[in-house]
Parts: sequence; structure tokens; C-alpha cells
Amino acid sequence: MKKKISIIATFRNEEECINKFITRIKNSFENYNHIDYELIFIDDFSNDLSNDLIKKAHIKNKKIKLITLKKRYGHNLSLQTGFDFVSKNNYVAVIDCDLQDRPELIAKNFAKIKKEQTIHFVRKKREDSFFQRFYTNIAYLVLHFISEGKIIKNAGYFKIIPPSVVEKVKKNTESNPYWNYLFTKHSTLNKIVYYVRKKRIYGSSKFSIVTLNQWVTFFSGIYFFR
Repeated sequence: MKKKISIIATFRNEEECINKFITRIKNSFENYNHIDYELIFIDDFSNDLSNDLIKKAHIKNKKIKLITLKKRYGHNLSLQTGFDFVSKNNYVAVIDCDLQDRPELIAKNFAKIKKEQTIHFVRKKREDSFFQRFYTNIAYLVLHFISEGKIIKNAGYFKIIPPSVVEKVKKNTESNPYWNYLFTKHSTLNKIVYYVRKKRIYGSSKFSIVTLNQWVTFFSGIYFFR
């Protein structure tokens, strides 16, 4: 029986990236006959053509699932929703579909994953704006310090986690969990894979000093170690 992984991609208004993301996921898994995947999109109330593009892709590729939220809930609740639709006994990969993180890393590392292993994709270099890199470095230094090293520096929620961790994450009751730590604290066997996080090519960045998501993420990390 093939090992299977559920790839959760939450998004809002990513019509420029959707088709390219789907194609890169599909092509990367074709190189490995002993593994399989399902691709779960969680649409956080988009108002562009993202939803329609995924529906069309589903007609040709039944591995694709689309969950459309009835209003905007934000990344945390969207991601938690994604876990509700993961098939039993599957591994899970969490990734954004803006193509800054390489989709090919999932199949490549899942193909040789060990039992109960969590793979943390850690950014050794970021091709982001100066402010984003500055803010992120400060945030990780603070979180790494207060967590006594439990929060891995430059590792976001781009990870592969085993079924045992998936089941624990499904039981999460925090409304704004710090996903980086939530995945890590349930993991017993950890592996770090370094990569270069690319500059966004398509669409506009969702990151700015005035947007809420990064501040919610930062303070939820601090909250876990209060």
C-alpha cells in the first residue's frame, strides 16, 4: 500500500499562482511510485478567480479538494479547518500556494521519511523585502529565546508531520495557535531541511506592517510560553 500525504494549502486571492502550484505538486509526485497525495485547498473567502480555477482543476485531477469558507476567518482557523478534512492515517504537509516555498520539497522528502518523523523546512535564506526579513528575524529571536529553543528559528508552518501528530493537532482547541510550536511540541523525531525561500513572483504580498496576521502569529507564539 502506498504511503499517502494530505497537502493543506490555505489561501485568499491567489489566482495567479493556483494553476502553477497544482502543476508543480502533480509533477513532483510523478517521480515516486510508492507515495501518493491529496491536495486540500482552504479558500478563506476569496473574491477573485481562485475558486473557479481549482474547481476546473478538480475535474481533471480528483486528488484535489476544495473547501470554501462562507466568510473570512483568517489563516489560523482556515488551517484548522483543513485538518478536519485530512484522510485517516495520512501524513500532512502544510504549505502556502504562493510558490515562495518550493512545492517539490514535499514529495522529495516524503519519499524517504522515517516513521514518526516530522520534517521542518527551515529557511537558510529569504528573498523577501528588507522590512519582512528584519521583522521576521527579530520575531524568531524573541520566540526562540522565550521558548528555550523549542521554537526553531526561521522555520514556519511549512512542515511534514506524521499521522500521530496529525491526530493530536485535530484535537486542538486554541483559537489562535502558534502552529510552528503546536506541530513541534507533539513531535518525537525531528529532521531539519534547509531551503531558500523565494521572492514572490505572482500577485501581491499579503505581508505588510499594518496587516494583522503576522502580529497574531507573533503574539500567539508568546502566549504559548506565558
